[in-house]
Amino acid sequence: MDIVKICMIAFLFSYCNLFSKAEGDEKKTFSLEEAQNFAIENNLNVKNAKIDVKIARKKIWETTAIGLPQVTGSTSYTDNLKLTTMLMPNFFGDPSEMIEVQFGTQHNSSAALSANQLIFSGPYIVGLMAAKVYKQISQQNLEKTEIDIKEMVTQNYYLVLLTEETKRTLVKNYSNTEKTYLETQAMYEQGFVEETDVDQLKVTLTTLNNSINSMERQEKLSKNMLKFQMGLDIETPVFLSDSLHGILEKINLQLLAVNNFNINNNIEFNIIETQVELASLDLKRQKTEYLPNISVMYMNNWNAMRDKFNFFDTDEKWYRSEMLGFTLNIPVFSSGSKMSKVSQKKLALEKAVENQKLVRQSLEMENQQTRFDYNTALEKYLSENENVKLAERILEKTRIKYKNGMASSFELAQANNQYLQTESGLTSAIVELLNAKIRLDKIMNRL
Repeated sequence: MDIVKICMIAFLFSYCNLFSKAEGDEKKTFSLEEAQNFAIENNLNVKNAKIDVKIARKKIWETTAIGLPQVTGSTSYTDNLKLTTMLMPNFFGDPSEMIEVQFGTQHNSSAALSANQLIFSGPYIVGLMAAKVYKQISQQNLEKTEIDIKEMVTQNYYLVLLTEETKRTLVKNYSNTEKTYLETQAMYEQGFVEETDVDQLKVTLTTLNNSINSMERQEKLSKNMLKFQMGLDIETPVFLSDSLHGILEKINLQLLAVNNFNINNNIEFNIIETQVELASLDLKRQKTEYLPNISVMYMNNWNAMRDKFNFFDTDEKWYRSEMLGFTLNIPVFSSGSKMSKVSQKKLALEKAVENQKLVRQSLEMENQQTRFDYNTALEKYLSENENVKLAERILEKTRIKYKNGMASSFELAQANNQYLQTESGLTSAIVELLNAKIRLDKIMNRL
């Protein structure tokens, strides 16, 4: 009976492991939008950018706390193991005689409570403003990181679909060519065609098979890249629910060509604007170094001197002292150091403004180039779409002619290659068009 129980437990354990493995190997299915959203939540670069935003929030409080009351408590204890001995004239006897005298007590303790409050500081006030701008720029960097990740995920998503679509075309063509090859081989055995026709089709089949194997490897590589960008484990099986044609059907291709570019909506321009603001505040903070700053200080002290260690004895006295003070620091002369720093900050602001102009011009040029690329890709897609229809009709007619003995195997192989090229050209044109749309959406801040 014990052996039976052990066997049952082992069987159940193995079954649970297999079930868990089956669940772990379950495919994850993503549409393009789902893949983008998943990447925003799991990509490591996005996670780091979110941490930067949290750090910026803490930085604001750190700067704010500088101007709030600072309270410090301290305590000390000293055990004078051997009191200091001093020589003094004997005022009660012979003044020429020196006597040994010890001052103080063996056990001394003190406790203090101090508070400091900044009343006015120009750098502090400007620092508070700069801390908020620092938080703003960290949020903008997060937004830019999310946009960049969306762009990369979308491009890799399209690349996977491109490899899948190309592989399907190759497999379909292989199947049709194999059927023709078997029919031709049967005709050769009957003496109706030459052996060259059979060999030609066999070469075509071998080429197609090599292309299919190569595309399978390319598909695996592009999927791994997509999973990496999404923050998924490389071993996780992934299935894409969207198709290139399905994505294309949802897009108003002509409407995208309308130029309604507004540079103020572009995140890169927003970041450079914030950098200019930060440089301006840095200059302002440096100028406030010329202003005085005022602070107030309050302190309470308690001291106890004992010949015995009895500081916790409530009958013994502690001697209290209290202080209140103000500090006014007025910059008088710094040998030109402050002036030099102000000049440097002015130049840094001037440089930031020039960079802003450069970014504006670059984005306007990029907008024109992106729009040009999109229109070119759209024209290419429309022409390639027509080419596929023509090549497909030519291939079908050539197959019919070949079966009726009116076309050679070379002509059939040529028509087949032409069809493959146009199919591949159309798929590439779709991806090129969609990638041009991505770049257009990015500069328009629509990702």
